[in-house]
Order: sequence, then structure tokens, then C-alpha cells
Amino acid sequence: MLLPQIADEHDAEIVILCEPYRVRQTQDWITNETKTAAIWVRGAARARITARGVGDDYVWARVGAVTYVSVYLTPNCAAAEFRAKVALLEDGLRDLPGDLVVAGDLDARAVEWGMTATNRRGRLLLEMAARLDLVVANIGDVPTYRRPGFGDFIPDVRMTTDRTLPRIGRWRVLEGYTASDPQYIAFEVEERQGRHGRGPSTPRGGTWTISTY
Repeated sequence: MLLPQIADEHDAEIVILCEPYRVRQTQDWITNETKTAAIWVRGAARARITARGVGDDYVWARVGAVTYVSVYLTPNCAAAEFRAKVALLEDGLRDLPGDLVVAGDLDARAVEWGMTATNRRGRLLLEMAARLDLVVANIGDVPTYRRPGFGDFIPDVRMTTDRTLPRIGRWRVLEGYTASDPQYIAFEVEERQGRHGRGPSTPRGGTWTISTY
């Protein structure tokens, strides 16, 4: 199923992509120079965009009270280059305002997001998260990357600020056909209640996809 159909089916307002097949030249589409990370803001959420920005390996958009970040860290780099990329990412995230939802293909292994062991790249990312007061928000150990002959893997990680974590729910790896090795991931972010906490908060759906498009 094509990504727009998936987004419509799940009523997604925020679509986070890594290595998309196609890049749209529209105001609701934010991508970096190398076209490896992108955010697509759909529907009513477009009116809530208050800021946006681009880094070497990431892009971000502030939508309402939440800043969404799409990150792609390539597997095709040496250890020193990966460390440098993580350092630049950390510097960029530290300057972003408000509640953060960071999602992307980080190409690293860590027990914290469902792998059986933690490798050097995973440790670097966990150390970065600790310094930024981010927590890993993946749920379960369902593989997000499945390739015949390669095995199952979870390169796709979501991190968030601790205060935002209770408002994120319905994490699931979608099992439908994607025409690609990565699987779609969906989750919902509930908007904060009003200033005095009266009345129900409004749920806002978000879909994180690591599929090429």
C-alpha cells in the first residue's frame, strides 16, 4: 500500500520519513539537503506549524506544542564519522524548543529498543539521550526491518522528553505490505490540556514511517 493511503487509513497528521523514494516540493514537506530525512505535515496540522529547520542528518518541525524530529544515520560510515554525526545531532536537539519527539532510522542496536545486545553505536545514542534528558519510547521487540537472508532488526527508534512520554500511545508496527524491507510504525501524540487542565485533551495522530517512498 502506498504511503498516502497508509496515512489516510490511520488519520495521520505527522509523517516522519527516512530515505523517501520521492520528495515533494510543497510547503508541508520538510527535507534535508541530502533528502535522507523528511517530515510531511498533513491536514489540519499544517495550520499549527510554528517553526521548522534542517540539519545535516535531520529535519524538525514544531507543530502545536511538540517539536517532531526526523533523523537518518547511515550505516555506511566509520565509527569516527558516526560519533561526529551523533555529536552534531546532540547539538541540534539541545537547541530545539518545547516537547520533543525524535524518530528515525538510527542504524544502531540497544537492549532499550528491543535488540538482544547493545553495540557501540547504541551506547553513543543512549549517552546522548541521557545528556538531553530523552527517554527511549519504543514498545516491545517487534522487528521494524525484515529482509530475506538478512534477518530481523530494529534500527528504528523513537525518543522523547520524559514529560511527553505519558501523552504518547498506541505504538504499533504495522504488518501490512509496504513494498520495502522496513515496516511502517504508527503512534499517537495527545495534545496537552488547556492552561487550567479543564476538559479533555484532543488526541492527534502521528505516523512514523521508515519506509522508502
